[in-house]
Amino acid sequence: MEGKALKFFTLSSKEESVMNVLWNTDEELCASEIADRIPDRDWPASSVQGVLRSLEKKNAIVVSSITKLGKSYGRLFRPNLSANEYATMQFNRYYQNSEKDCFSVVSSLLGNNLDSNEKIIKMLYTLIDKYKKEQ
Repeated sequence: MEGKALKFFTLSSKEESVMNVLWNTDEELCASEIADRIPDRDWPASSVQGVLRSLEKKNAIVVSSITKLGKSYGRLFRPNLSANEYATMQFNRYYQNSEKDCFSVVSSLLGNNLDSNEKIIKMLYTLIDKYKKEQ
């Protein structure tokens, strides 16, 4: 997906449930497999087909192949963007790229957990060093 510009979109809760299943597997999956893997699903498995059509329209998923499923043929799906790419898309909707916003975002990510802060700060320094070397 890198290098491809996607039109901004948001996911409904059902779409997010489907995407989480696809993001958490390396396999291509059919609709029934996706439905079976959605934890605590309280909606009919048959509605997964409609959710998949909606995700296809948004270009969030693609049909990776068509295969024989029992006595008929079915489509297998895979995500067209990663969870990180989707999160970045949502982040860019609000982020204004100012110094104040950057400070606010980093502060929010750090939170108040001091143990975690030290790890995050080390990771940030590592990323900065890597970025400098690539320049």
